[in-house]
Amino acid sequence: MNETINRISDILEQVDKLNNMVDYHKNESKELSMMRQYQAMRSEFLEELKTLLTNFHISVKIDEVAA
Repeated sequence: MNETINRISDILEQVDKLNNMVDYHKNESKELSMMRQYQAMRSEFLEELKTLLTNFHISVKIDEVAA
């Protein structure tokens, strides 16, 4: 169970970093292809997070914010 908790924590840290990268490319660099890549990575992490949370009998619906 500790491995799952550690992975959840890691995913949340990764999502936070990716959020910053998406914001940067959306607002500063205007590199839309990079922004989309980071958004896709974020989506993959969020899907994994949903799966991991089911181990704790937690069901979540994630509404991703569009860029």
